[in-house]
Amino acid sequence: MNIAKGAVYFLLILSTLKLSAQQLPYPTIGFRTITTYDSSRLYRPNVPTSDPLHHRPVEMDLWYPAEVNPSDTIVKFYDLIQLLEKRSAFFGNTTKFNGLSDELIQYICAGFDCKNPETLKSLATKSYLNAKPVAEKFPLVVYLTAFNGMSYENFQLFEALAHQGFIVVSISSIGRYPGNMSLNSADLFEQVRDATFSIKYLASKDLVTQDYSLLGYSWGGLAASVMAMTPSFQYRAIISLDGSEQFNYGNEEDIKNFTQIRESGYFKPQKIQVPYLYLDQDFTSDDDIPDSVYAITDHIRNSYYLKIIGASHTDFSCLSNISRQDSTDDNKYKLIQNLITHFLLDRVKGSNDFEAFASKSLVSKTFSLPKIDAINSGKTIKGIVRDVNTNATLPYVNIGIPGKGIGTATDLNGKFSLTIPVSFANDTLKFSMVGYEEHIINLHNWPRNVKMSDIRLKERISELREVVVPGDRLTTKVLGNKTQSKFFGGKFASNDLGSELAIRIKIKKAVTFLESFYVNISYNTSDSSTFRLNIYEVKNGLPGRNILTENILFQIGRQSGKIEFDLSKYDIIVKDDFFVSLEWIDGNKNSGIVFSGGFTNKNTFYRKASQGKWKKHQLGVGFNVKVIY
Repeated sequence: MNIAKGAVYFLLILSTLKLSAQQLPYPTIGFRTITTYDSSRLYRPNVPTSDPLHHRPVEMDLWYPAEVNPSDTIVKFYDLIQLLEKRSAFFGNTTKFNGLSDELIQYICAGFDCKNPETLKSLATKSYLNAKPVAEKFPLVVYLTAFNGMSYENFQLFEALAHQGFIVVSISSIGRYPGNMSLNSADLFEQVRDATFSIKYLASKDLVTQDYSLLGYSWGGLAASVMAMTPSFQYRAIISLDGSEQFNYGNEEDIKNFTQIRESGYFKPQKIQVPYLYLDQDFTSDDDIPDSVYAITDHIRNSYYLKIIGASHTDFSCLSNISRQDSTDDNKYKLIQNLITHFLLDRVKGSNDFEAFASKSLVSKTFSLPKIDAINSGKTIKGIVRDVNTNATLPYVNIGIPGKGIGTATDLNGKFSLTIPVSFANDTLKFSMVGYEEHIINLHNWPRNVKMSDIRLKERISELREVVVPGDRLTTKVLGNKTQSKFFGGKFASNDLGSELAIRIKIKKAVTFLESFYVNISYNTSDSSTFRLNIYEVKNGLPGRNILTENILFQIGRQSGKIEFDLSKYDIIVKDDFFVSLEWIDGNKNSGIVFSGGFTNKNTFYRKASQGKWKKHQLGVGFNVKVIY
């Protein structure tokens, strides 16, 4: 989940934010992991009781005030990352995850644009491994991680809370066997039950007071909220960090799944009777969708809503902070961390300073609920696209509002259906296809009361190109991103025909013949999907004009691994750098295909729908081409 938000950045006087080392009640911190089992729950089906996965394993990551000895060792960030690899292998049981830790370090570095993954790998935390706990009880903060996440995502926050005299237990996002979290309520409640079990376990060890608070990030915010709606304990405070309970989702499938959660019998925000703080990301006019269409704080009596101006979703994780090469104390993560700390000190320890601190911190207290009509309503237009001369229907024509992320493609019979939101009613709709001239219609002039509009495209007359075959001394190379990663990748936007993924291919300044196109698929649940290959000129660093003169279509079934597509019969010649792309034009509404992603030849260029605006992602999707020159 990676939505870029905000252009206005926070400026704060440093002294209002900083909790200096001299003021810390507990200057040293310990970290340990606890592995145990919840014997009341079964985990792996159809295995004997002797199997280590018969009962539900529960993994707890614990930060606490400690007494440090000279022999104690400092925990590194990489140690926390490695826990993910170990636990993935343990909970999945049959899948190998060797190399996941190093790839995740590279992924984080690429995503936050840090200069050197090795620097991130060697980063030391402020926690000491298995250090002796301070001999007193402390209030407990239960942290529920993001979707399929673990404690590494916010360890700096946990350290800050431990310095203030809290014990923090982090509960990973692990669903039913084989452990993958999903949008299914049954998986959601596995994380909730893990958290409930952890409270009981730590209380039985006489480590914590009965002052329990819940804290969650993203999906974990939803899990924490649901846990507070179905309470097994009396909580002192609930905090959600841009939690999924706000329902700000960008595609039809996610909206359906989260609406089912919101409309379920257990989702009762009014049952939350304790102080509830929701910290929200910001959004800008560049976004395709508004911030959210649902405000949970409207349904909770004792609630606080704060929007962090200029903050994106990733600013609620310490990964945004540790990846900075020029990290300073006036960034948004530090602000979020201090808001959380002040809220818990206020509500649990009676400091009574949260309101004053929040009023100085320049956050917005106004939830900007968008006009529902502008999002959901609009007109649905339908039509069929034909060749103006032959009357033949044209399959897989690109249709969309240029640069707006609203688009689709015609089906195999040339038919299309597209819902146009009210806010785009006066835009233009563009029809384009390789070999045909573009056709543009002003939506304001779209014919009314016509069930099926008839759109005609004129074939483009192109001069035949002379194919220049390279000389006798030929060089063959494979260019692009050759990653075969099983852990990271990219996929097409759900429910958006015409969505596209592309990478830039750099060549020598010579006539180059394209022989083959390769993709590497790490995960595939699609029965069959149809893709169009496109070759674009480079224009201002983005894909420009499509140089092809005919459609190149590929079908991918349930294949995975490396797949080769022959391009030799299309006589594709390039003389400069180009973009190669795959465009999803037919098949399952959620393609179900994940293409491996890597960190060499990084940067994937993507667009959400036909005619949409190209955007860049730091991860490079696993596309490559065999060329001859």
